[in-house]
Amino acid sequence: MTGKERMRVLLDGGVPDVPPHWELAFQIEETFLGMRFEPLREEDFESPEAKERVEWLRQMEVMKRLVEEVDWAVVPGGYDAGRVRVAHELLGHKAMIAGYEGDGVFWMPNGNDMMDFAVKLHEHRDGLLEEAREKCERAKQSLRDMTSAGADFFVGTYDFGFNDAPFVSPKDFQEIVAPFLAEIVNTSHELGKKMILHSDGCLTKVLDQIHATGIDGYQSVDPQGGMDIRKVREKYPEWLLMGNVACNMLQDVNEERIRDSVRYCMTYGGVGKRYIFSTSNCIFRGMPAESYRVMVDEYQRICRKDSVDSLETRGRI
Repeated sequence: MTGKERMRVLLDGGVPDVPPHWELAFQIEETFLGMRFEPLREEDFESPEAKERVEWLRQMEVMKRLVEEVDWAVVPGGYDAGRVRVAHELLGHKAMIAGYEGDGVFWMPNGNDMMDFAVKLHEHRDGLLEEAREKCERAKQSLRDMTSAGADFFVGTYDFGFNDAPFVSPKDFQEIVAPFLAEIVNTSHELGKKMILHSDGCLTKVLDQIHATGIDGYQSVDPQGGMDIRKVREKYPEWLLMGNVACNMLQDVNEERIRDSVRYCMTYGGVGKRYIFSTSNCIFRGMPAESYRVMVDEYQRICRKDSVDSLETRGRI
C-alpha cells in the first residue's frame, strides 16, 4: 500500500497494514532534501498575493519530493481554499490533501492578547461568547470552501494546552470552547470529511470534553505536556492518534533515544491500531536533518518488519 492508500483506510474507519506518515509542516528542505530557494523580494511582484502564490508553489515542490521519497501520505493544504485548490491540482493524485482551520474556537492567546482575553473571560463573558459564535460561523464556511477546493479532511490547529494544564479551566472550556468545536466537527461530518485536532500541551483535564465533540483524531500527544500515547490509547482505543515523537528530543542527534521513541509510538500508537506516525508537532526549522533521517529510518524498519510478519502469518511467504 502507498501512504495515501493507508491514510484512506484510516479516514474510512479501518486499520491499514502499517501506519502512514506525514507532518503538519516541513521546514528543513535545504538540509534534508538539498532544496535551496532564493528569498523573494516584494518589488519583483505585482502584488503580495502574487508573491504568496510563488511561495506556495515552492512548498508544493518540497511536498512532491516528500511524497515521492519518504512516502508522505498527506500534503498540508494550508488555511484557505486557494491553497487547498493548488495542492489538490498538483498533488492530489499522489497524496491526501489536508485543509487547515486555525481560528474557529478560542485557544491559547499570544502574549500581547493574554491580558485582554483574561479580562473578557472574567468580566465580559457575554461578549466573549458572541465572539466565539462569530469565529465558529467563519470556520464552518471555511470548511465548506476548502471542501469545494478539494480538501480530503481537516486539521483544526488549536493549541489548548500549556505544558502543565489547559489554557482555561475545564469549566470555562466547557462553556467557551467545547460546544463551538462540536459544531465545527459536525459541519465537517456533514460535508463528508473527518477532522483531526492539533494541540500541543497538557490536555488531560479536558481530553474527555474534546473527545466528546466527535472529533475524529488527535495530533501531537505532546510528551513535553505530559501526554503519553500509551495512556491515551488505553483510554480511547478507537481514536485516530498522530504524533508523540518528542520534538525537543529531535533537537539533538541522539540515535538511541530517537529510535526508542519511534518504537514506543509505533508499539502503543501504533501498528495494528488507528495511528499516523509523526512528531509531536512538526519538522521545524533548525532540526538537524540527521534526526529526521534516523526517525524515518526506524519507522521504515518497523514497517518492513511488520509487513513481513503479517505476510508470514497469512502464509503468503
